Amino acid sequence: MTLTSFWFISAFIISLVIYYAIPRKLQWVSMLMFSLLFFIVSSRPVTVIYLALSVVSVTIVCRILNRTKSKAALISGVVINLGMLCVLKYADFFVGNFNWLSATFGSSFEIPVVKWVAPIGISFYTMQILAYLLDVYWEITVPQQGIMRTALFVSYWPQLTSGPIARHNEMKDQLYSEKAFSWKNVTFGLQRMMWGIFKSLVISNRLGIMVDTIYENTIKYNGLYIWFAAAMFLLQLYTDFSGCMDIVIGASECYGIVLPENFKTPFFSRSVQEYWQRWHITLGAFMRDYVLNPILRTKTWRNMTKGIKVKFGRKASVQIPSFLGMLCVWLLMGIWHGGDWKFIIGMGMWFWLCIVLGRVFEPLFKKLIVFFHINTDAFSWHLFQSLRVFILAAIGNMFFRIESLGATLNAMKQGVSLWNPWIFFDGSLYSLGISEKEFRLVMVGLLILLIVSALQEKMGSVRELIAGQNIVFRWVIYLFLIFAIIVYGTYGPGYDAQTFIYGGF
Repeated sequence: MTLTSFWFISAFIISLVIYYAIPRKLQWVSMLMFSLLFFIVSSRPVTVIYLALSVVSVTIVCRILNRTKSKAALISGVVINLGMLCVLKYADFFVGNFNWLSATFGSSFEIPVVKWVAPIGISFYTMQILAYLLDVYWEITVPQQGIMRTALFVSYWPQLTSGPIARHNEMKDQLYSEKAFSWKNVTFGLQRMMWGIFKSLVISNRLGIMVDTIYENTIKYNGLYIWFAAAMFLLQLYTDFSGCMDIVIGASECYGIVLPENFKTPFFSRSVQEYWQRWHITLGAFMRDYVLNPILRTKTWRNMTKGIKVKFGRKASVQIPSFLGMLCVWLLMGIWHGGDWKFIIGMGMWFWLCIVLGRVFEPLFKKLIVFFHINTDAFSWHLFQSLRVFILAAIGNMFFRIESLGATLNAMKQGVSLWNPWIFFDGSLYSLGISEKEFRLVMVGLLILLIVSALQEKMGSVRELIAGQNIVFRWVIYLFLIFAIIVYGTYGPGYDAQTFIYGGF
């Protein structure tokens, strides 16, 4: 069930009516029932066993941690839930690599590959569970009372498909409290959902058609076509994933439940590190708080820092341990995105390398800025920095999109095989699976997205800005958005609306 489908919208409206129609003390129960129903419908019913095991294990472990702070209990909870994620999603990757190494060294021993069926959103709800376990252990939060309430925290349906990864402290008072109907919450939530649907159906799906056309035939579409596809895929991924978040967060807002933001105008970033502080924010925060910081606090890392300081000086003792800790984080980021070397190298090593080189050469960059008398407050400099980050992110996400590491490297090779700038002027871009009118429609959609993003960057909430305008102006905007979705959305005969890219996680 995709978030832009008729069935999803219908189910959401029915659940919203029921949520506010029943006695308030039963609202969280109805939300739990709907979440479990959504899980079963959106995933294979048998996978509810894995969800049940996660809920039972985390409930038991948190009760033990609340009494004894047992490290053994914490480890068991982490192993059970992280173990399920690794087996269901990454077993094939590790088994395949083991078998390859075995064959390389002349051994006939081979482990059979088993195709496991993973439940919807397992990567997201597992991260949420791990954060919950550690927060209870560190006494940042208190355990949830009751297995049914824990089940709602784990399976809350709006965030089940693609996150965001919420902390227990953020959700524990919201999920179970009684909610009175709020016209503002519902209208603001619906507006955000419409904006997400617009980004997905009007922009993202059409961008996806162009990207698919180019990457399915890189021999024919070589040279600058490759880099055009890289840029368009980054925009496709952003409109797809942020559109999904708009629908998810907007739907939750209708219930009076605020989910954490996952995007903050990432294309205005001035460095790769800042980009990842604005893109998939909750995953980055999870990796920082539950992977990087604990690594840097370990005895091994502290001893390493002292040894480096003695041999190489204070600056090296700060940078090297930090870079190695970041390497662990980015390798995990690559694996989390998928069991394939293309994710580990492209999503992991590439962005780690960009951040490390940026820090290492930062003193040199500052000297060059002074030498060339560059005004760092000027719009042109900010634009240059943002374009630089966009290009680096587009290159990294080529590994995410193209089917294999070898195919990605081959596409990059094809990208430098021909200099063909005429494709941007002779109408060649109108033959990439969409018509000239649709191409222009996508460009207008991206322009609207840029304007809205600029307003968000400068003023914050665009919905609040619109709400402060006169009623005629407000409804012109609302009706434009509604009719744009109805008239220009990619659905119906001739289209197969794509599921959200991150829905597979």
